[in-house]
Amino acid sequence: MTGPVSSLLFVVLEMLFLAAAHWLGGPPWTALGAVAIVVQAVVRPRVSRLLLLVPAVVWLALFHVTGNRELFFPYAMALTAFIILPIAARTAWQGWLAGGLMVGAFLAIRLAQQASGQVLAVELAVAAVVLGMVLAAVSHVEGRLPREIALVAAASLAACAGLAL
Repeated sequence: MTGPVSSLLFVVLEMLFLAAAHWLGGPPWTALGAVAIVVQAVVRPRVSRLLLLVPAVVWLALFHVTGNRELFFPYAMALTAFIILPIAARTAWQGWLAGGLMVGAFLAIRLAQQASGQVLAVELAVAAVVLGMVLAAVSHVEGRLPREIALVAAASLAACAGLAL
């Protein structure tokens, strides 16, 4: 699907995602989702790419059900992988830059939430490992939507496991 109908559908689905982020998670979740959506809209605004948001929506739903604030980190890493994939397929350094943007936005939110320096250091270290994992796998999954979705899910699960260590 191309043209104005596809563009309209893309915008509608983006708005639905952001509305869900606000309803299920609140302002921090929405703000981080907005950064990812804007990057994706600039880089590769295709409706099919929005399927990569499924793991992030799962983390949102789990947070809403459990109230576990630690789920914000795997959500953030799912969004990071979501934006890295189309960018890193072009050049790795741009993938690192995009990933750094998302991690920076995540850490800024965590600073605003008054996370301790030790917590921020752990989150940054785990995020760097997850970023490296995603960038190493891009060439193996790029252009294969089911594999890309699996990589986004794996990145968020690795983030969750990294915090548990």
